[in-house]
Amino acid sequence: MKYYFKNCLLLGFALLLTFHLGAQNKIDSLNLALNKAKGASKIDCMIELSWEYFYYNQNDKCIENAHNALKLANESKNKTQEARSLNMLAIVNSQLNQLDEAREFANRAIQASLEGENKKEEANALNLLGILSEQTNEYDKSIEFHSKALELRRLIADKSGIAKSLNNMGNIYSNRGWFDKAIKVFKEALIIYEEEGDIRGTAAANTNIGNIYLQQGKTDLAIEYSQKALKLFEQIDFKNGIAVTLNVNGLIYENLKNYKKAIEYYEKALEIHELIGNPFGMSNALNNIGNAYSLQDSFQKAIDYYQQALKVRTEIGDNPGIAISLQTIGLVYTDWKKHDSALIFYTQALEINESLENKKEIANNLAAIAKNYRDLKKYNLAIDYYDKSLELSLSLGLLAVSRDNYIDLSNIYKQQGNYVKALEYYNNYSTFTDSILNKDIFDRISELQTQYETEKKEAQIKLQKTEIAKKEAENKRQRLVIAFFIMGLVLIMGLVVVILKSLQQKKKDNKIIAAEKAKSEELLLNTLPIKVVNDLKENGKSEPESFSDVTVYFSDVVGFTNMSSEMEPKALINELNEIFTAFDDIMTKYSCERIKTIGDAYMSVCGMPEPNENHAHNMVNAALEVCEYLRKRNETSKVSWRIRIGLNSGKVVGGIVGVRKYIYDVFGDTINTASRMESNSEPMKINISVSTYHLVKDQYMITKREDREVKGKGKMQMFFVEGPKTKAVS
Repeated sequence: MKYYFKNCLLLGFALLLTFHLGAQNKIDSLNLALNKAKGASKIDCMIELSWEYFYYNQNDKCIENAHNALKLANESKNKTQEARSLNMLAIVNSQLNQLDEAREFANRAIQASLEGENKKEEANALNLLGILSEQTNEYDKSIEFHSKALELRRLIADKSGIAKSLNNMGNIYSNRGWFDKAIKVFKEALIIYEEEGDIRGTAAANTNIGNIYLQQGKTDLAIEYSQKALKLFEQIDFKNGIAVTLNVNGLIYENLKNYKKAIEYYEKALEIHELIGNPFGMSNALNNIGNAYSLQDSFQKAIDYYQQALKVRTEIGDNPGIAISLQTIGLVYTDWKKHDSALIFYTQALEINESLENKKEIANNLAAIAKNYRDLKKYNLAIDYYDKSLELSLSLGLLAVSRDNYIDLSNIYKQQGNYVKALEYYNNYSTFTDSILNKDIFDRISELQTQYETEKKEAQIKLQKTEIAKKEAENKRQRLVIAFFIMGLVLIMGLVVVILKSLQQKKKDNKIIAAEKAKSEELLLNTLPIKVVNDLKENGKSEPESFSDVTVYFSDVVGFTNMSSEMEPKALINELNEIFTAFDDIMTKYSCERIKTIGDAYMSVCGMPEPNENHAHNMVNAALEVCEYLRKRNETSKVSWRIRIGLNSGKVVGGIVGVRKYIYDVFGDTINTASRMESNSEPMKINISVSTYHLVKDQYMITKREDREVKGKGKMQMFFVEGPKTKAVS
């Protein structure tokens, strides 16, 4: 099991604040001005100094100036400056992960803003409460606070504030898996930032949009927006923004399985975070480097980087991050088959999450512990932890966790011979699988509901502005206008009550299934290549493409007809499923794409739909490993399998076949020649064409065969690959 955390790419306070150059010069200038200032000007200088110290991580001086400003504002009874000071203290405490103190300052800022009738500072405080609620996973509360802030900012036409609110709401939609809604509000924010000439805001919005496309598997769009963001951040030399965008680029290349390139980007991001002294960024970059090594099965390197991330998170007291690091290290040890070590780290992660009352992660911790006991064949302990995880996941509405627990419990009871229990849990597993597949319907309902509520609020604001204008222009008709407005508002509210009651159950269902959206996206990706899936989503069709440099693999089983007549159908299918699954894993390892299987025949390609300059070497390596896998399996298996393999390199065409049921297939003479290579091969031999031979002859031991007459081709040169001369390139 490959388990790793995609660190949240939301840009947070650092990217949403105004960017400043010449930090020390400005701080010196403000200190000089502070010595000469009096009254309200002195408070303004203190608040500005507090901001400057915050931008450059001098938190002690930031807090000192904010407290001094608050003291003077209270003495002068200036509520606007009191609210600004309190908001500043809320921001810096949030950055220090002191969430209760931050929330207290923000609430005090709202009270001061109301007393001073300053809607801008009130909106800023609501915005902070929204971010704080998001940090504690209270997403409904967060949306409520951000919606109120957005309403106020629209009322006072604060364009910069509107963009920030939209950006924050997009972050929450993204965390909940509502990607279409997130894209919509991020693009609204992007338009405002561009109109205002805000380079930093424009870059931040591009980064967020690129991150959403990355999570949707739309790699081409993710790269486009991420590169725009990187150029903009480099233009203003905003180090933190550059580092975050480099991190996004690393994730993109990681998804493309180009781990070397991904690590390069992560290391550049780490270097910048170290330079600016950002421990949160450092820990995320270290964690991502560990992920890249884990995906390559370089377990010790992965552990080393995860341990470094854990050390940084421990030093800054980031308890949620510490729990994530511990869980991640445990998962690597699980993949490494070091279950005793894995259990130590899972248990530590569980203890921290229990102290934080993070129930979602507790459910995941319990399930991870159970899986290790299952692998150690300590079934009673495994069942105990699965039951605890299942009880918690059901209460929280975590469909995917509950589903996985059900199938694992079913398998354990089957191993113990308790078929009644096994069937019971398998039926529950099937029910939950169906529920997850139905999530798109509920997602659409939620989107329509949100759209309705947003349009309703905008209509109310527009009505309020209209009524104010009429009041100023037609004073004599004021009472009549207000009366009609109140009547209309009552009717609207009555309609809202009726509609909200009918949608209440749907909202509950949406909460349950929102976290599972990414799972169903994988169903389509398991059937078709990423680029084809994106074409179908965007255009409803995918045009055929020609690829010049591709190596095609064909294999079939020797004596399959006799074997199929002698074996029970179920046993035969199980055997084929096992070896083809192993073939799939080997092909994935060498960046090859399985196209199809027909009976005992297996077909794969390398070099499409993503180009690969090492396509021939990768495919030869994969073919050698397939043969080695079967040889080892035959030593212990009751059924002995032998295959013939044929390879050919050249030009092919790939595209969608069918209308009702999509199938991705490849065509061309290169395919036919590869098939002829396979049919003219010998058991457990890799027969390659002359075109493949010229691409790999320097790296492998190859035996030339006598030219053979091939149907429809005439005499053809053929070669057997015996093995690598040295360590092969992959």
